[in-house]
Amino acid sequence: MRLVIAVLALSFLMFPARAMSLSEFEAKPAHDQSVYVVNFIEKSTAALYAKNPGMAQAIRDWFSKVQDGKPFSEGMEKLGVEMTALDLLAREGKADLSKIQVEGVIVKVIKDKFPPQAQH
Repeated sequence: MRLVIAVLALSFLMFPARAMSLSEFEAKPAHDQSVYVVNFIEKSTAALYAKNPGMAQAIRDWFSKVQDGKPFSEGMEKLGVEMTALDLLAREGKADLSKIQVEGVIVKVIKDKFPPQAQH
C-alpha cells in the first residue's frame, strides 16, 4: 500500500504545472471538473500498473463505476464530500481554497479508502 501512496505522491509532483487550487477548480463547469479529476487519476495510476495492476484498477474503478441508484461513483462522491467540507471551513475563515490543491484532496481520499498497511 505504501507503493500506492508513493506513486500517487510522485505523480502529484510530476504534474506541478497542472496543479489547480480548489477555488480555480470550483470555478470550472462540472464537466471540466470531472475531466480534470479523471485525467489526474489516469496519470497517477499509470505508473502503479507496472507494480500493482490490481490496486491501480481498484482505484480507477472506485472513481469511475457509478453506484446503483446514485449518479456518481463512490470515489467521486467521497471527493465531493471532502470538497464540501473544505468549502464549509472556508466560509468559517478556517481554510483558504486558493491554497489547497485539488490533487492533494484526491490523494487524501484515495489514501483514506486504500490506507497503508500497518507495519508489524
